[in-house]
Amino acid sequence: MKLLQNTEKRIIFYHNQAPKETKNKQTSEEGMKSVIGFVARMTMVMLVAAMFLSPAASRGQNLKCFILTPPEQLLEGVKQVAITDFGVTTSFQADEEPGKERKGLLGLIEKAAESGKGQQRFSDSGTKLADMMIAHLLQEKRGIEEVGSGFLGLKSKEGKSFQNGARTNVFGVVERGRLQQVLNELQLGQSGAVNEAQAAQVGQLLGVDAILTGNLSISAEDRWIKEERQDKDKKKYQVDCNKRIANVSATIRIIKVETGQVIGSKQSHHKEEKKKCKGDWGDLPTPEAQVEECLKAISEELADYFAPHFELQKLDMAKLEGEKYKRFHETAKNALDRYDIDTAYLQYAAVAEQDPYNHAAQFNLGVLYDAVGDYKHAQEKYVMAAKLKSKEDKYTKAQARVAKQLAFWEKLNAMGIFIQERKFEISTEQVQAASIPKIQVAGSSSDRVEIKAEPSPASQTLVRVPGEIELEVVQDAGDWYKVKLLDGREGFIAKRNAKMLK
Repeated sequence: MKLLQNTEKRIIFYHNQAPKETKNKQTSEEGMKSVIGFVARMTMVMLVAAMFLSPAASRGQNLKCFILTPPEQLLEGVKQVAITDFGVTTSFQADEEPGKERKGLLGLIEKAAESGKGQQRFSDSGTKLADMMIAHLLQEKRGIEEVGSGFLGLKSKEGKSFQNGARTNVFGVVERGRLQQVLNELQLGQSGAVNEAQAAQVGQLLGVDAILTGNLSISAEDRWIKEERQDKDKKKYQVDCNKRIANVSATIRIIKVETGQVIGSKQSHHKEEKKKCKGDWGDLPTPEAQVEECLKAISEELADYFAPHFELQKLDMAKLEGEKYKRFHETAKNALDRYDIDTAYLQYAAVAEQDPYNHAAQFNLGVLYDAVGDYKHAQEKYVMAAKLKSKEDKYTKAQARVAKQLAFWEKLNAMGIFIQERKFEISTEQVQAASIPKIQVAGSSSDRVEIKAEPSPASQTLVRVPGEIELEVVQDAGDWYKVKLLDGREGFIAKRNAKMLK
């Protein structure tokens, strides 16, 4: 707050120092208040951001990655599908723009022509929705996208998944040309849509396991409304505003060709509403563009209903308790920020080697197995952690989550989809090395600190090392640490010149 107050004072000071005529030309008193208010708000935003982004601030330890998520209804035994055009009903209503009412016979003719066009508007939406859904089903990594990072999330980085082999294109989809050919043979080609009775027949000719059909309802409005506003003198006035609304609803039915039964059904609805008033910047999107945005949202929701998709999940870690494990915790946390799961695994494995009953280390090993899709080992670690600390809610929820994933992947395996096994290959030597205590040499990289042959100031100096480097501790020798140098030799450094890393 002091920084905020000082910023305002400096702005007022510079304003008051300017010549009177300059001040009158450049800004009014109200304008100056506006500038001060804007700077104050921006300063507050920066202060809040600094509070959250400061290295000293407490950060939760977690791993954010994309994980293949089960659909609401997985179609067991279905490998090949066909998607027909959706049956479409549409309506469109539009007001006259204020001040541009059309009169006379010519106006009536124009209105009638536009009404006829309105009834035909969006008639291709059934084909568009089917094409969008096909595109979703053919995507290998559907759902993985860039994620926000950096200052206030303004930067972005590639979405990360550690589940090698996991994919979303679990169904083969019949080409549109082949589908149209069969529809023509059955004299259904004009509408492009089929009912449930016809679906099984179409599916048999196509040689698919299931056929997807449905209906689409589109209602769009283009209205003019009055909106009350207030000028700089706080005087109220009204302005004409063009308000466009698109409402789209869809229903999908999934029919198993072998039995003719509906094995899945889903409804989806999406609304797009835009407004532009006279005098405002920019243009309104066309009604067709708004309907298309609705179709995009609906197609994704319908695809998610029966096909898996990747979802960004935050896998929370348990904090390692105790000062002796602080350095392991920090090293693992920094590694996870870089998506370096192998280094993080090494830290937790080292703790578990020293203390097999450390519930946090066992749980965190389970989280890493969870992230790579090794749900069997993840479950083992979660069960162990829960046994060591039964009242921890996080451990119970993790067990439930991984149990669902195990059941889901059993079904995917039956469809011929497998996660490539991801092993954390670390040696006993690596675990032991990670457990060795370390010191950090005091000073900066331009400084040099003596390493002695014996724990005595009068002893021979073996080498002078720069500050900030880390060395392994071989032995605690009173006021000295016996350390291992980078060339393999061993020597002594005075404790006053080193800091034990925790």
